[in-house]
Amino acid sequence: MTASASPIQSLEQARFQALANICPALFLAMCAVTFSIGFVHAGLAPWWSWALFIPAFLGAKGAFWYYFLFRWRRDVPSEEECEKTLRIVATELVIGVAALIGWQVWLSHWANSEALLLLALCMGGQMVFLLFGLLHLRTASIVAACICVAGMLLIAERSQAGMFALLVLLGGGVAGLAYVAIKHYHDFAKLVTSRLAIEAKSAEISVLSEENYRIANTDMLTDIGNRRRCFRDLEQALTKAREEGGSVSFGIIDLDGFKSVNDSHGHVIGDRLLHAMARRLESILANHGEVYRLGGDEFAFIVTSGLDRDGLQKVGDELIEAVNLPIHINEMRLLIGCSVGFATFPEKADSVMEIYDRADYALFNAKRTGRMKTMVFSDEHERDVREAALLERTMREADLEAEFFLTFQPIVDSNDDRTLLLECLARWQSPVLGLVSPGRFIVAAEQSGFISTLTPVLLKKALEAIKQWPEEVGISFNLSGHDIVAAEKVLALIGILMRSGVSPSRVEFEVTETALMMNLEEALANIHRLKEAGVRISLDDFGTGYSSLSQIQKLPLDKIKVDGSFIRDLADSEASRKIVSSVSALSRDLSLSCVVEGVETREQLDILQGIGCHLIQGYFYSKPMRETEVDAFLQGQSNLREGLKKLPLIAG
Repeated sequence: MTASASPIQSLEQARFQALANICPALFLAMCAVTFSIGFVHAGLAPWWSWALFIPAFLGAKGAFWYYFLFRWRRDVPSEEECEKTLRIVATELVIGVAALIGWQVWLSHWANSEALLLLALCMGGQMVFLLFGLLHLRTASIVAACICVAGMLLIAERSQAGMFALLVLLGGGVAGLAYVAIKHYHDFAKLVTSRLAIEAKSAEISVLSEENYRIANTDMLTDIGNRRRCFRDLEQALTKAREEGGSVSFGIIDLDGFKSVNDSHGHVIGDRLLHAMARRLESILANHGEVYRLGGDEFAFIVTSGLDRDGLQKVGDELIEAVNLPIHINEMRLLIGCSVGFATFPEKADSVMEIYDRADYALFNAKRTGRMKTMVFSDEHERDVREAALLERTMREADLEAEFFLTFQPIVDSNDDRTLLLECLARWQSPVLGLVSPGRFIVAAEQSGFISTLTPVLLKKALEAIKQWPEEVGISFNLSGHDIVAAEKVLALIGILMRSGVSPSRVEFEVTETALMMNLEEALANIHRLKEAGVRISLDDFGTGYSSLSQIQKLPLDKIKVDGSFIRDLADSEASRKIVSSVSALSRDLSLSCVVEGVETREQLDILQGIGCHLIQGYFYSKPMRETEVDAFLQGQSNLREGLKKLPLIAG
């Protein structure tokens, strides 16, 4: 017989285990009975009548019960083996009880009245034990109990007791006990069946629960761990590192160029690209840790091998190199890149959210400074984070109406030195921090989302300012990605414009490629809402974002602004001139206006006019002005134009 450690799965196995657990008590009871009978008959019957039977009988029975039952009390055999063993034990029970009762009846030939009473009591006790202690062997226990009754009747005959009364008493008692025993067995069977059904249902629920847990913690698109699982595993890694005094590094990977592929080739190709990239990342990072998808085109991984800054830099650079290799999908050769940000516990972070935020900040800086870079969160970043936290806290406590104001820089038609628009530039004079650079507070406001609170305040100020200027002069107002990805925020801005009394045709909203890429689909819908309100739309910092040119034709644009970074080397760089010339030609082909930013010298202006660019913004015409200075500037331009008109008359 082969043991199995499997749990009880059937009624036969439950019967087997119950008998295996009770067989020591059965054997002890049998020993007590036989020794008691032998002790009482030691002075009445010949020694061989009891002395030879006891060791032979008890030794054989003990070996039998141990071999078939007791040794399997923990590791229950299979259902078939249990059923077979129970049949053998049932047969042996009837034979063994018959042998024991026969021996007791045989000894009664030498018994006196006291010994006969003992024999009757022993047989009665055996009968009760058989009916209740061995009720799991239903038929065998009842037959064995009847043998006990027969033995009691034989002994009663020898003691000349009232046979009829005893027969009625025993018959009724046995029948009653047998009925109770059978009912008890049926209850046991129902209990076992119910328990097995509950265990089966519990096992089914457990399987479903495990599957639900797997689904809840797996990214269905890429079949790797999702955001929930990432943060759970990161928490466990940090806990272990705290206990063992180790370190944990957390890396975030952002794919550069994925949105362009997704928008150009469709979501099906984009999904396959993400799935293929997940497999590639798993292969690259197999020696470092598990890969997770945080959402969109962002992935993450946990490094517990204690790599230092140089080691993390090396891992990140290897990732960038591997990700930049072509991926072939549907016979298409796709090329994308990635940027990587790292942070380390406990050196730069003390909790899951801190290490995530710092890795994300490092990633943000990697993308901001050129993309396809590895950035490890540093002391400098820590200072920047603290400064940003201070700026955000101070902004949230600021009197926005009193502390924030606008300056205005003209966008000039260089053909006749006429200002067409004034770009509104936010400034902050804090009583706590002093005059704060826009490069500092705008970045902090965008990162925290506070920019959406600030934008309506500044727009109201801009609309009040424009009322003082000539009708032909408009304003250009910058919107952040947070402003244009939520319909309710865009509708609120439209409401401010409509209540101001300013004609929407005098208002131009500037958006950047980076802002559009936060959520292109939602941004497109909201820009169309703005366009329908009657305003104009300008694409700012053109050429510095990562969107494809194909996105431009989807936007309801009126104007493109060439970033000033292309103008600095315009006099010395043929490449810069070609880029500006190409953008200018593209604008004309698309029937769009083209504004060139960052113009500071006459030489730059002459080159741009030669290329065909005449809408100019930069220090050459004016630095950003306070609201009170704008009238004088506009009047100066008007006087200059009037003076130029009179020159021919004077000359004549």
